[in-house]
Amino acid sequence: MFNTSKVYPKIMVVDDTPANLVAMRTILKKVSADLVLVASGGEALVEAVKQDFAVILLDVNMPEMDGFELAELLSVTEQTKSIPIIFVTAVHHDESSVLKGYASGAVDYVQKPILSEILLSKVNVFLDLWKLKAGLEIEISARRAAELEVHYLAQHDALTKLPNRRQIQTEIEHFIDRSHRREEKFAVLFLDLDGFKKINDDQGHEVGDALLIEIGQRFKREVRGVDLVGRYGGDEFIIILTDTDDPMMLKNKLQQLVTVATHPFRWKDKEMLISTSIGVALYPEHGITSDLLISNADTAMYLAKETGKNTFQFYSEKLNQQMKRSLLVEQHLRYALLSNELEVYYQPLIDVKTRTTIGAEALLRWNNDDLGVMSPDEFIPIAESAGLICEIGIWVLRQVADFMSEYPDLHLAVNASSLQFNNSQLHNEISYLISNNIISADKLEIEITEGVLLDRSGRAEEQLLAIHNLGVSLSVDDFGTGYSSLSYLKNCPITTVKIDRSFVSDIPNDKDNMILVRTIIAMAKGLNLKVIAEGVETEQQAEFIKQEGCDFAQGFLFAKPMNKQLFKDYLKTH
Repeated sequence: MFNTSKVYPKIMVVDDTPANLVAMRTILKKVSADLVLVASGGEALVEAVKQDFAVILLDVNMPEMDGFELAELLSVTEQTKSIPIIFVTAVHHDESSVLKGYASGAVDYVQKPILSEILLSKVNVFLDLWKLKAGLEIEISARRAAELEVHYLAQHDALTKLPNRRQIQTEIEHFIDRSHRREEKFAVLFLDLDGFKKINDDQGHEVGDALLIEIGQRFKREVRGVDLVGRYGGDEFIIILTDTDDPMMLKNKLQQLVTVATHPFRWKDKEMLISTSIGVALYPEHGITSDLLISNADTAMYLAKETGKNTFQFYSEKLNQQMKRSLLVEQHLRYALLSNELEVYYQPLIDVKTRTTIGAEALLRWNNDDLGVMSPDEFIPIAESAGLICEIGIWVLRQVADFMSEYPDLHLAVNASSLQFNNSQLHNEISYLISNNIISADKLEIEITEGVLLDRSGRAEEQLLAIHNLGVSLSVDDFGTGYSSLSYLKNCPITTVKIDRSFVSDIPNDKDNMILVRTIIAMAKGLNLKVIAEGVETEQQAEFIKQEGCDFAQGFLFAKPMNKQLFKDYLKTH
């Protein structure tokens, strides 16, 4: 049982008469407690919120706020409502005053002049209760800590501290459940160290153990925090990768893992080399259970060993089909640039307060005879990896400039890829359009992703500043979904943030998203930034963002994206 002998509770005495406070101090010297003496109700409220009291001894007759009023406030305040209150007063001890004391929140009533034995007896009851409560809380905390430690040990490998086989399977099941609900993919990697047995046999288990720890940490450094690295057993590791939509990015990550394993391992004065073979199983293509995914990844790992080790191998050739699809899309995309298959759509930007259209966001669309209507989520990443995005970006900007020349009072926003800030081509094009009076700088806005703000090379920041100096406004698209911080917003010439539709779509059903949206708006306003909410589809959502101070909105509630002619028709009536 927890030892409460060194736990000292606190007693607060509230009385406006100094002599009474001195008397109470004298009486309470006999108890093991720290005394806090205050002379007014206001001071008592402050102290009660700040400190944890075992009991409050309260006079009734006090200026400004009497004891009954103070007791009522304490009994309805969240931080203080559980503190016992004993009235110690010279007020006539009739039934009505006693009842009033109890009604205001007191647990007892002591009449002055005070009989110290009676007061001490009552006070000691609450001191003992406080000590018992404190002891129980610490006892519970200690037991909980022990339970957590046991739970941790059951889930983690004792040597590497990584998730063990049991926890790996549990985590894969969690990934399966989440990915099924979200229609997402992930990859299970089965990694086996090539040549580990020889090092372990030749150099001893101490060296082998140190190597396993080091390799595990290398793998952890190569993956994202949302991914998982675990030790499956022996010299086998399992990695779960969640960002697997882009085949090239996945292959690059696999190659990084292969490479990092080959870095020399140094132990004292010795240097040893090792490598890894990786098998990959994709959910759901290669399995929809943890056992099947691990088994198929294991099979693929052996195939990697058979093909020469120090490499990776997929369980099947389905990923090659995705690569072929990417190449096909790239070929058609190159032709689309030459044949005017690409088209700019416009989604109106609405003033939240007046419900008037003040501008629009330019959105790229593509309808191919062979491929059909292509999603930007598919062809934009391919354009980036194929080196086409800068050319496409300039094409979009020129289309928007032509539209702006017809509607000079309209504010238009153009999305820019992070790759467009690696050189000055975008800045030079905007500068040309402005200097030749084709567009007005104050009517153009360039939308960037949070990833641009995180660029550490300095090139992006330099280009952002150069574009800003032309008089063009800059906005951060899908704000809140990436990893940008206040410092990036503060240090970059951003004028607007756009709240991602994922935060808006579940309002008012998702209270957490409502808090996030409210926080983003307040933060932006604190930095003198304008705020746009994306994906507004209901009047409730529109009213909520309006009340929170959002400036502008986009969404199906107001208008869907439309081609140039439809947007012109729209502007005639809006």
